[in-house]
Amino acid sequence: MFDKRVVFLPVDERFCTRDYFLLLARAANINVVTPPKSYLGAKKTPPDIRRLHKWLDETVATGDYLILSIDMLVHGGLIPSRMSLDTLDTLKERLSLVKGLRARGVKIYATTTVTRTPFYNSAEEEPDYWQYFGLDVYDFSRLIARSYRGESVFSTIKEKMKNIPVSFIKDYLVRRVRNFNLVSQVIDLVKENVLDFLNLVLDDNSKESLSLAESEVHRRRVEELGIDRKVSIHAGADEATLSLLSRVLAECSESMPTFEVCYSSPEHRAFVPPFEGSPLWQGIENHIEAAGGRLVERDGDIVLLANNPGKGLDSPRQPLVPENTDSYERFFGYLLKAGHNIKGIADVKYTNGADNYLVKRLLEERELDWRETNYSAWNTAGNTLGTVCAHSIVQSLGQRGLLNLDSIEMKKLQAIFLLEHWAFQSNLRQRLIAQAERKGVRPWTVIPVEQWACEFVRSGLSEYRDVLEKSLGMDFEISDVFFPWHRSFELGLTIKAVV
Repeated sequence: MFDKRVVFLPVDERFCTRDYFLLLARAANINVVTPPKSYLGAKKTPPDIRRLHKWLDETVATGDYLILSIDMLVHGGLIPSRMSLDTLDTLKERLSLVKGLRARGVKIYATTTVTRTPFYNSAEEEPDYWQYFGLDVYDFSRLIARSYRGESVFSTIKEKMKNIPVSFIKDYLVRRVRNFNLVSQVIDLVKENVLDFLNLVLDDNSKESLSLAESEVHRRRVEELGIDRKVSIHAGADEATLSLLSRVLAECSESMPTFEVCYSSPEHRAFVPPFEGSPLWQGIENHIEAAGGRLVERDGDIVLLANNPGKGLDSPRQPLVPENTDSYERFFGYLLKAGHNIKGIADVKYTNGADNYLVKRLLEERELDWRETNYSAWNTAGNTLGTVCAHSIVQSLGQRGLLNLDSIEMKKLQAIFLLEHWAFQSNLRQRLIAQAERKGVRPWTVIPVEQWACEFVRSGLSEYRDVLEKSLGMDFEISDVFFPWHRSFELGLTIKAVV
């Protein structure tokens, strides 16, 4: 059994980045210590980094496992990493803390992010000028990416720069070069055995993105240094610490659970999911290995069932009834064949939510045992895959007696995933936005009507409770609903099992 303490520093204070980890750890009876949420800042407002470092210095002790976000450690969070004006020297000084912690005899598993370049005009998570020049900056960044790959694009870049104020171009490039160099410093820490493992994740990228081009440079360096077994470079971000948790548990159990993968649409396994730059099959392999597992062709400990797409489509745009159900029949055939193996269901059919048809059929499956099954379907394919791989490994270790799992807490976590990924993201969120607009509120925010919005969602979620209780074999109450960043995009909730 795992009897070590885990010190956890999340990338920010959101429910999906902090509480998902804590809930999975609690279900596995892992002793986790983490800073108070108030220490982690709030979206664009960075925390007091000196106080955070002081907390780490006073908390981390010999024998601990430290799972941390480098973005929080040096920038103060994911969003501040895209906006702060701190110099590289300042960031390197903050990064040096991990060497001191390592010297105490601590194992360190870290994640850091390749800075994204969104392809839309919005300053929601970016510097203010992104509201007006986001698309132009993205197009400019694509040209730089082409130059990384040896293309001659100088004249085109020069022409594109005419559309963007020089100060904004400078701001973007200075921060981007700084963050690239910081990632190089983090890779050095892996080579120096300061970090035991690194998840280098690409947040919202594409085949033509500068993020992907930069990651290719980092990948070549990792291979040249001979540390490719200790660094995983893949699409994702918010789920990255979950992968690190399952990897720690697998390594400490001296067990590497095996995964076999079944696709609902195998002919589309090479499809590149939205917001990513690599084929789905490659993303799956990367996430399995990052989480501490190993891919096999057949007879795996875990059957990863991918409900995969043939084209990019956002969850709210999914059809009420699929035109063809062949892929679903194939999926449920695989599910039945998996027997009592752990079954991880990665619903990546749509972005930003679940496949309604799939979930409704899953919940009707009378023989489905959620003690050996898990399901996720949130935001990007990478977010979902990382969550499913980590969840599956924890279940697999528990099935083999290597972890002492709390069955009620595991079911509560699954209930939260279904309530958030399916009930809210694919259904209630659209009703919430429509009702909020009638109250004169912009689609993205809920700040002017937040109390009403929380009650609206709480009431709406109760409509889904009966079917979930029946499928999970557990009665529960929804005790709290909140919006972590005061917007309609993500949800936080607390549930209590009714015994």
